Amino acid sequence: VKLGEASYEELGNMLTKRVNEDLRQKDLRLQEIEAEEKAIDARLIAYQEMEAKILSMSNGDDEVIELNVGGTPMTTTRETLCLAEGSLLAGMFSGNFESGHKKDKEGRVFLDLDPPIFTKVLSYLRLSRLATSDILPPLPVVPQDLSAEYAMTVKYLGMEAFMQPMPSIFETIAKQENVPQDKLRTHGFVEITLSTNGGVPECEHEQVVGPRGFTGRSVENSFGCYPGELTIRFPKHWVSLEFMEIRARPEKLPAHMSNDWTFTHGDEKIKMHFEFSRTNHITGKLPIPKATKGPRPSADVFHWKFTNDYCIERLDLFGTITPKTDFDSDLQQLATGSAGVGVGGAGLE
Repeated sequence: VKLGEASYEELGNMLTKRVNEDLRQKDLRLQEIEAEEKAIDARLIAYQEMEAKILSMSNGDDEVIELNVGGTPMTTTRETLCLAEGSLLAGMFSGNFESGHKKDKEGRVFLDLDPPIFTKVLSYLRLSRLATSDILPPLPVVPQDLSAEYAMTVKYLGMEAFMQPMPSIFETIAKQENVPQDKLRTHGFVEITLSTNGGVPECEHEQVVGPRGFTGRSVENSFGCYPGELTIRFPKHWVSLEFMEIRARPEKLPAHMSNDWTFTHGDEKIKMHFEFSRTNHITGKLPIPKATKGPRPSADVFHWKFTNDYCIERLDLFGTITPKTDFDSDLQQLATGSAGVGVGGAGLE
């Protein structure tokens, strides 16, 4: 139909087709852009991991440690031995207890452990230093006749959680509820609140608890707005935490990531610390100390109060979850309406 001869109805149909085609082309282009962004993110992650590996392996400050394990000489580095934060092994070689080390006549630190068992532990630590976000170190293969001895040694060294990975809280909820892990806020399973927003838009905050987190971006406080605070609430679950893991944004370290923070969960308020650096921007599984005796508390509100700035690419929590009942929800609404604080949330500063 010629344009000059077309009826209004025909002109309307032609315009509708043109608009629909333009929208389709726009959607295709957006999909292409998203695919390109994901490819760029993947390359950036690979580059950052490669940079961290090179800097870590060539770190001149990483002291070589000579060991005598049950009569078998072994050589490794202090950083490798201290990789499992909070473990007895890491504490032994932290540099704070050098005078307490037993040494053989060659000056090597003596560990009265079974060499084949400790070799498997040491191998896992070494592989953990080479691991990436896509390739995790395989757990040691232990013959059946050594399994009990291996378990005792791992427990004695305080490395159970490090060598027996605990599932992520966010991953568990996503699998149980059949929703994407980076869309937990969208589906009402997580609420994330920042004291000030100097990073990504609020609608994208939930990506920080996704399987990959951010790359080259981060959730962060507005620069200079101290203290920086972050709150995560679970509207539909009670959570009992054992560990947390923080991945800071490397290019902003060390100026914009606090090494100290106060962590509040339930009625417990705990001081925590980690030395972030360009070569050490991932905490690994940080054990969450218990402030009181008795069973570990369950809560639905978790609060981080950083001394200064923070720039977090990814945040993960590890422990157990229990779905809330209708009674829990009714009680929480009552408490929120009367006191302004959700059940399980301590009075946050």
